[in-house]
Amino acid sequence: MPTTVTGIQSISFPLESFGMRGIEFEVIWFDQDAIELRVMCSNGSFCGTAKMYLAHDDLSKAAQTLSGFPSSIEDSRRVQLGAIEPNSAGGGIEMTFRCIDSAGHAVVDVRLTAEGDGGNCDCQSVFLRIPVEAAAIDSFVEKARTVDDTKGAKAYLGMADRSVA
Repeated sequence: MPTTVTGIQSISFPLESFGMRGIEFEVIWFDQDAIELRVMCSNGSFCGTAKMYLAHDDLSKAAQTLSGFPSSIEDSRRVQLGAIEPNSAGGGIEMTFRCIDSAGHAVVDVRLTAEGDGGNCDCQSVFLRIPVEAAAIDSFVEKARTVDDTKGAKAYLGMADRSVA
C-alpha cells in the first residue's frame, strides 16, 4: 500500500523495464575501415548500452557462429565483438549461448562493456542473463548477416517470453 508523507503519496513501481528486452545492434557510423555500433541489452531488470567499433564483417561472422543454435542440449557458443578489456578503446560485448535444461531452453549470458569517461572510472559494464528461443536466434542470424553500412540498420535478438532462469 502506498504511504503518505505530509500529503505526498509515494507509489512503489517494480524495477522492471517494459521497453526493449533482448539485444539490439544498430549501425551509428561507418567508414571504409570500420563500423560503429550501438548495442543495447536488457532482460527487464538489468540493462546497458555501449558503442563499439568492428570490422565490416564482424557481425556477419558472429551470425555464422550462432547459425543453427542450439543443435543439442550440450551446445554452447561464445561470441565476442569489440573490446571487452578495460584498457582497450571502445566498448564490447561477450555473449555465451547455452542450454540450461534437458528441454532445450536456452539463455545468453551477456557481458557488455562501455568505454570509460576518462575520469575515475576506466569503464562501465553490465552482466546479465537473457532467456532466448531458437526461432529468435534464427531471425537474429538472418538479419545480422544483412546489416550493412546503412546508418540506422539494426539486428535484434528478442528475449523469450518466460522468466529469467
